[in-house]
Amino acid sequence: MKYHLIIHPELKQDMDRLYQAFKQDQNSPQGREFQAAVDALKALREGRESEYQGKQLGYGPGSHDLRDAAELKVPVVQEYSDHGRPLGPSHRLVYREFEPLPTIENGQVVRDPNARAYREALNFTARSDDPAAVAGQRLGRDRGMPQPELHGIAGGGRPDVGPQRPGVRTTPHRVPVPKDLLRQAAILRDSPPAGNAPKPSIAPAANVHRPTTLGRTQDRNLDS
Repeated sequence: MKYHLIIHPELKQDMDRLYQAFKQDQNSPQGREFQAAVDALKALREGRESEYQGKQLGYGPGSHDLRDAAELKVPVVQEYSDHGRPLGPSHRLVYREFEPLPTIENGQVVRDPNARAYREALNFTARSDDPAAVAGQRLGRDRGMPQPELHGIAGGGRPDVGPQRPGVRTTPHRVPVPKDLLRQAAILRDSPPAGNAPKPSIAPAANVHRPTTLGRTQDRNLDS
């Protein structure tokens, strides 16, 4: 199953910064971070999240309400505890998942079995920098305050470390597309699939209003 992928504007800025480092030296810490982020974003878009350890997020009195989010645990650098024990994956890609937009034909909603759901990538953050807090801030949520629209959704608890527990859900609850993302979602739904869009020289306006994902060169990395 493939998904439409939306990139949060602040993650887009992060990726632009990492890409500049990648161009200078692919083996630099930030260059490796860029490639790991691209690989994880591809996995999200292509429905290959099971290739990574994952964790459904949740809510607690001291945390942001992220019951509609999950994280991929992405290895970038090997880290060790004070006692020399190898730690788990060093970075987290936090994302949400949304239902497909309805298909309208002749003024009526019709079932489209090929309609794609959406995933929104919020941040790619080192574990030590509190990825869940970064995601909460980017969503404009206050620490310790439950989100009314998530009432009744059971989350997965706080992010954890160590081996992934068997049988634990690792993907987000799928919710309707938020109002502030409806326009982007509609453009993605109605645009040609990645790699099949008209070339700018043929159709200069083809991508003018397409929602921002990554930079043009970075998009090619995602499409490869």
